[in-house]
Amino acid sequence: MIAKNYFIVISILSIFLLFNGCESKDKDMTNVKEYEGQSIELIVPKLAGKTIRGPFLTEVKEFENKTGAIVNIVTPSWSQTIQKTQESFEDENINYDIFVSISSWSGKLLSNNHIEELPQWVKDKLDWEDVLPIYKKNVLSWNNKIYGIPYDGDCINLYYRKDIFENKSYQERFKKEFGYELAVPKTWKEYEEVAKFFNAWDWDGDGEIEYGIAGSRLKGYGTMLQFFTRAAAYAKHPNNKGFYFNPENMKPNINNPAFIKALDEYISIMRYTPKEILNFSPGSVRDSFISGEVAMAIDWANIGTMSINSDISVVKDKVGYAVLPGNENVYNYETNRWEEFYNNVSSISGNWTMFVNKESKNKKLAFEFASYMGSKSMTSKLTTLGWTGVNPSRYSHFDNYKDLVNMGFKEQDAKEYLATIKESLNNKNVMVDIRIPGATRYYNIISKYIDLAIKKEYTTKEALNRASIEWDILTDKLGREKQIAFYKASINN
Repeated sequence: MIAKNYFIVISILSIFLLFNGCESKDKDMTNVKEYEGQSIELIVPKLAGKTIRGPFLTEVKEFENKTGAIVNIVTPSWSQTIQKTQESFEDENINYDIFVSISSWSGKLLSNNHIEELPQWVKDKLDWEDVLPIYKKNVLSWNNKIYGIPYDGDCINLYYRKDIFENKSYQERFKKEFGYELAVPKTWKEYEEVAKFFNAWDWDGDGEIEYGIAGSRLKGYGTMLQFFTRAAAYAKHPNNKGFYFNPENMKPNINNPAFIKALDEYISIMRYTPKEILNFSPGSVRDSFISGEVAMAIDWANIGTMSINSDISVVKDKVGYAVLPGNENVYNYETNRWEEFYNNVSSISGNWTMFVNKESKNKKLAFEFASYMGSKSMTSKLTTLGWTGVNPSRYSHFDNYKDLVNMGFKEQDAKEYLATIKESLNNKNVMVDIRIPGATRYYNIISKYIDLAIKKEYTTKEALNRASIEWDILTDKLGREKQIAFYKASINN
């Protein structure tokens, strides 16, 4: 009996050890990392500070530890990134798996079938329904198919000195001079009148002269985008998908009456800016506003966070936020007529997006890393850190006011900041970047002539006529029929 019981105990123990051993083996197998030994390469330009590229460098180790993968991050300069991207399409020995691209570069990637369309499993990982429609329709798509993975969602808004606008004495003086209440400008005409009122006197009582506005006027990318932001109120008809060109024939719109009016005003308002305005880039605009030099500024979301965390800021808790001014009429390029209604346009210039190379040898891993960096949780964190340059692109990002409060915002200010961005991004009439092959060359042409008009070397009409002629020449050189097809694809027409 004892022997029999002993045999039973030994049998049970053996079975237990057998299954326990299998379980341990299974546990060991789950610790094998899916991408062990695999590697990918990502290219992202080196911008000022750690903007855009910084998060990739700081977050990559955690991804590598989780997956066993190796992610090589290449960070050339702006111009070198364009060159290296082009070289990768011409040399089979150069193969970037992920391109981190500003909107205006995406046409080169998308028009030549270089990019892999997003599979459904990637959309699922990205919580696709959380991504704002304005980006799905205008930045992440091409010919109504999704190729881009969201990272940075840019939009341009108006910032103003709330404390100064609320000054009762100034309100009385303004109404006496202009005949209406001092308030956040709803039109570009009002914007100029408020700028005039606050120009060249000490309205904050610090013993120094202040000015009406700061604006980017230094030749280059930022100035050009901010000019188009203003021009959109006059030239972006809500019923016309085209803006820069007529999509039916690629004839430029940039020298029509709406763009000429916008450039006239873009130059005229320089009377109400700091004297160094010709040297102002977008970065200078931010510094000017947060250092208390001006009453208003137009900028991406950067001023909001910089007003809180910059060492030079004297405007913490003094900033108001508003959508861009509009105009009381808008030019319809299809009918060549002005139409009388209030036209307000949102500008989403400058977005940064991730694209996976169709020729990647590790596409699944590339999508995994891009999805990791573009995820709901990751971008929610990055949008509340001022140094990243990453701005809201999802519905959930508007719930992040507590993170902004932790950064230093007052709760009401954080809510107003996010509410303004949300209002901009809910606008169906939107201005986007040029996203076709040759975009950089089109931009360089218009940038050159905007600068010459600002310096009074040409009238605004002469400058824009010359730019239009050169755009036409470039279009013919690149192939008009191809460019028509690409432009329609870029605006999902």
